[in-house]
Amino acid sequence: MEQKLKLIEKMEEKGISVAQVAEAISFDPTILGLYLVKDAYPVPKRILDKLETALAN
Repeated sequence: MEQKLKLIEKMEEKGISVAQVAEAISFDPTILGLYLVKDAYPVPKRILDKLETALAN
């Protein structure tokens, strides 16, 4: 969950929307939006890894 919150914060800092990052990783923006809620629900590791890579650029 900590990694998820860090990625959400990084998106907010960069001003990147869920739709923009979903497009960057070729993922459904609706589903990604549900994953990226600040809660304890886990996000699959492969999606977190893709998000991390997309936000690193």
